[in-house]
Amino acid sequence: MPYQPVLSHIRRLASAPVFRPVAGLVIVDASERVAMAYQEYANQGWCFPKGGVDHTETSADAALREAREEIGLEVELVELEPIAFTGKDFHDRLGFGSPRGAKSVIYKPRCLYFGEHVEVTKSEPPGSSISRGAFEMLAEAWRLHHGVSPQESEIMELYDRARDEAVIWRQSPTYFFAALKSHCPEEMTGETDETAWFTLTELKERAKRAEPFLPNKLHGDVARIALHPDLSQWVAKAASGAIASERPTR
Repeated sequence: MPYQPVLSHIRRLASAPVFRPVAGLVIVDASERVAMAYQEYANQGWCFPKGGVDHTETSADAALREAREEIGLEVELVELEPIAFTGKDFHDRLGFGSPRGAKSVIYKPRCLYFGEHVEVTKSEPPGSSISRGAFEMLAEAWRLHHGVSPQESEIMELYDRARDEAVIWRQSPTYFFAALKSHCPEEMTGETDETAWFTLTELKERAKRAEPFLPNKLHGDVARIALHPDLSQWVAKAASGAIASERPTR
């Protein structure tokens, strides 16, 4: 494959913000409490479970996967319009967030899981897919040079050669509402320090305070959603299809 001619297009596209699709969940139990994850990584603080969407999955499938991996919950999506918006920009490699070539590492081997200390034994497995953001950017670079759309194998070869290129990513999150169906701490993959239930009142109060530093920091996406005027209505609908959780509120 002629790689070098395409590289100039990759670098040009990477110098402007490249959209990175992210999928997350507002998970609700029968008591209208909302599940939160605390993650010191990247100074996130208290956040909704979320993560990058792979090129092989839908945003909804990615959100369900993140619920298991980050917060150890099995859920069911609720028929509500998801909340989508444009997030912040950050710099990282083209390969950021792609399972292809990832290492099986448990970064947080212990988690305070809804009031109970649990051992994390399952790491996120490497895979053959790449992030949807990387896939779409590489496909565009290929089209700019060749004038036609690439095969997936050609995208993967480009990725393997360019995965360390610097990119300006622009988060593009979509948050779904989901009803709690069961706890599955054994599915967590070591990304989270603590999980907890928050009442809607506490969530809104924290969002108004906007504490900027760990450990009380609320992730910006959470604050944005918590202050939405229709949130109480959406949470009530999700709660109507959820099971009760006996695990305590933080």
